[in-house]
Amino acid sequence: MQRLRALSLLAALLTLLLCCTGCGSGENPNAGAGHSFSYTLVGNPDTLDPQLAQNASAKTVLANLFEGLMTLAPDGSLQNGVAKSYTVSDDGLQYQFKLREDCYWYNAADSSKGFGSAEKVQVTAHDFVFAFQRLFDPVYASPLREAFYCIKYAKYASDGWTSPQKIGVTASSDFELEFTLDYPNAGFLLLLTTTAALPCNQTYFNSTKGRYGLDEMSVIGNGSFAMQRWLYDPYGKYNVIQLVRNPLNHAVHRVYPADLSFYIEETDADAARIFTEGSADCYVSTQNTLLHHADYHAQGAYSMTLGLIVNPESQFAEPNILSAMNLTLDRSKLKLSGDDIRTASGILPPAVTLLNKSCRELIADGAYQRYDLEEADRLYHKGLRKLRIPELNAGRVLCCAGMMDYEALRQVLNEWESELDLHFTIEEVTEKEYETRLAAKDYALALYAVTGPNHDASSVFSELLADKNFTCANAAEVRTLMEQAASAGNRNDCVNIYRQAEEAILADHCFIPLFYKQRYLICKKGIEDVAFNPFSGQVQFTEAKYLSE
Repeated sequence: MQRLRALSLLAALLTLLLCCTGCGSGENPNAGAGHSFSYTLVGNPDTLDPQLAQNASAKTVLANLFEGLMTLAPDGSLQNGVAKSYTVSDDGLQYQFKLREDCYWYNAADSSKGFGSAEKVQVTAHDFVFAFQRLFDPVYASPLREAFYCIKYAKYASDGWTSPQKIGVTASSDFELEFTLDYPNAGFLLLLTTTAALPCNQTYFNSTKGRYGLDEMSVIGNGSFAMQRWLYDPYGKYNVIQLVRNPLNHAVHRVYPADLSFYIEETDADAARIFTEGSADCYVSTQNTLLHHADYHAQGAYSMTLGLIVNPESQFAEPNILSAMNLTLDRSKLKLSGDDIRTASGILPPAVTLLNKSCRELIADGAYQRYDLEEADRLYHKGLRKLRIPELNAGRVLCCAGMMDYEALRQVLNEWESELDLHFTIEEVTEKEYETRLAAKDYALALYAVTGPNHDASSVFSELLADKNFTCANAAEVRTLMEQAASAGNRNDCVNIYRQAEEAILADHCFIPLFYKQRYLICKKGIEDVAFNPFSGQVQFTEAKYLSE
């Protein structure tokens, strides 16, 4: 707690400084503005280079440091960001954007590199062109590039067959940007809300001499906030990222908080402790234990599908065995309490939308539910014969601590014991050990969460197929179906294609869906208007307020 008191004092001093320099003058804290917000990141950002960043901590910081062409409203709908307006050609291959002229880069940590209040460096179309050229430059090998292969010549550039300067992203003027696609992609505008599509100023990038995004002196943003300090020592206790208002953008679009402090901790349990001790304003969690606490309020969405994956080297991976396990489950008989989880038979969680409507309203997953004990018994014994063993050994289900209340999972395991004489125990481990064990294939079965960076169906499938912990024999078929869905002419065609994609994954039994699960943003009483992405877990504080009683 000594560290948090010190950080709180520093945040208060920063707030006082901002007020004295005019950014917060005249604000009334009782109206919610001027609060110093605090939040806990689980793990240090892997990088704050938007074209390379992958982990959840990085994405949350980037959401506050940057603004893209398009952004997501709190309800998940698309809205303009740096884009002032846009048009799309009838064939879906040309996207033309007109950019705002009042969005500015701001460097708070190193004034020697410019980009301060005096310079007023505008964000231009060239910054987006350079960002996308970096995205497909094989020198950087961005792990995020595949989602954007619909852009003309993007894959050729990524594979080294042509120059990144040849891709279909061009600036016809400082504030006019055009994308040319190889094939239509219905989710392209949504892709532009992701971190990979954020702008990059070439002059600043070159000035960092290879350190871009790696330390406080090599990070610049064009969003609501600017980097002030980034302290991280893996063996230390005082790890924090501190952001202050971008005064140039605040003058155009009000930024309500005075500053942000992101504490960096190692585990979700640490984040929960800091929140309940009162040192953080918000907490993102999959647990529902704090939902009805009088001092907190919460919002959540069914943004995850929890199910079982199997180690491909395990005896349980035998296809007939897996099929038998699935046929044994009558999900309608599972007794679930509260609304934290719902039974699942499909891949896509209910918060995923297809053309602005819940996928589970358009694709009823009841059609995927097959319950046939006689067939399950036949397939189970067929599997044993193929394995040439009389019975399967007892197994363990690897679970990440805090993923869910395990009572519902125990009901599933009891069904397998009763009907197939399969014996499983639950092995709960820390998040770090869970990730290590998955990577090392040190498990038989594992409880696994399927989600995506946003509410679009294609993003969930893309994330799943790119996941090294997930192996699906029908992956190529699913990718082909996703391409067809991107160019589908109407909602019915799109729905039918995604239904086929779900069926292809389910037919392989590489993932046995069990529950749709909510993810929550939990805030102290009085904290309002924190934007929350229930898929990525990103929180964004531009309009966040503290309304004192």
